Amino acid sequence: MLSASDPYYVAKEEVAKAMEKLQGLHQDWKRSLQAEDTARSHRFQQLHEEITGELEQLGLDLDDIHATISMVEGNRSKFQVSDGELASRKRFANDCHKTLEELQKDVRGPQTRMKLENDKKALLSSAASSARSREERQRSAMQENQAFLDRQRQQQMQMTAQQDEDLEMLSLSAQRLGNTAQIINVELKEQQKLLQDLDEDIDKEAEKLNFVMKRIGKLLKTSDSKQLCLIIGLTCLVAFLLFLVINT
Repeated sequence: MLSASDPYYVAKEEVAKAMEKLQGLHQDWKRSLQAEDTARSHRFQQLHEEITGELEQLGLDLDDIHATISMVEGNRSKFQVSDGELASRKRFANDCHKTLEELQKDVRGPQTRMKLENDKKALLSSAASSARSREERQRSAMQENQAFLDRQRQQQMQMTAQQDEDLEMLSLSAQRLGNTAQIINVELKEQQKLLQDLDEDIDKEAEKLNFVMKRIGKLLKTSDSKQLCLIIGLTCLVAFLLFLVINT
């Protein structure tokens, strides 16, 4: 009947469970605080948030404990709690409050704040350094791209200049070939005229030779061309021999 009507036991059970949970959570939080970068570790941030909430909740539960103790002290006749029991309850509440203060001091103390601030500053510094490094890489990449574009533009200009020079040389070569073709054309026309003149001369000489052959044929009374050629050849030979005799 005493435990059923006295709210202390309900509050005590809740506080005992919360204290046990908080102490185990504090050990994990302590190890994470010492071993990890608090600004980067999601695990620590979750633990820190959880242990902060548990500390606040435990403080409220202890307030309930003190309220029940005050209620019992104000109604001794109703709850019929002995002095020893009342002193035991006060010791429990004070011990829990002391433990809570120690945990709060460790979680919210200057050393913890310094560690959190230093990790946060390191993260900000690293982020700023990364941002500067990223900006430098971007600037370097832009400079390299600009240098590449400048080189490509210079190469294009050189290629264009070389192409213009080649086209000019090709134009001069074509012009020279045109002039040479005109000269060759003139020479061909002259050669053609000379060949025509030569053909005319040959025709004239052939006519003269035919005339002579006919006269010789009449003189020799033969029309055999072979005999005429033989006679002419012998005549030339005799003339050549006479020439040699005269000169010797």
